[in-house]
Amino acid sequence: MSGLRARWFLAALWLGGMVAVGLIGAPTAFATVPEKMIAAAVASRMFYIMALAAIVFGVLIAVLERASRKATMTADFLLPLGGIFFAILGEFGVVPRLLQSAYSHSPQAGMWHGIASLVFALQALCVAAYVWRLPARSRN
Repeated sequence: MSGLRARWFLAALWLGGMVAVGLIGAPTAFATVPEKMIAAAVASRMFYIMALAAIVFGVLIAVLERASRKATMTADFLLPLGGIFFAILGEFGVVPRLLQSAYSHSPQAGMWHGIASLVFALQALCVAAYVWRLPARSRN
């Protein structure tokens, strides 16, 4: 598999996984599981697995980008790093605070949920921008 094809494949898995979890899996868990805390645990587990996958996909894409070019500080290199950053920030920085506030029924739970959603959206934006740039590179 060529480097460009591998990057396409990894980016498609990453973005597709985010769409599947964020737009299908988590909303379905809350729509079908009667107990809200169980639905939250199911959704949280899906987001956790997606964060781990994002780190793996992002690192692999960054390594392939680095191997394909001499210059490293290009958008094609920095966008996957941004996606990794937001995956780590979300899962290991924001989510623990969200869970703590949710379990303690804190009024800040809604705020942390909004921050988690924003961080997830920023990760998706990095990956989508990277995917958007790939067709232009395939013509070069």
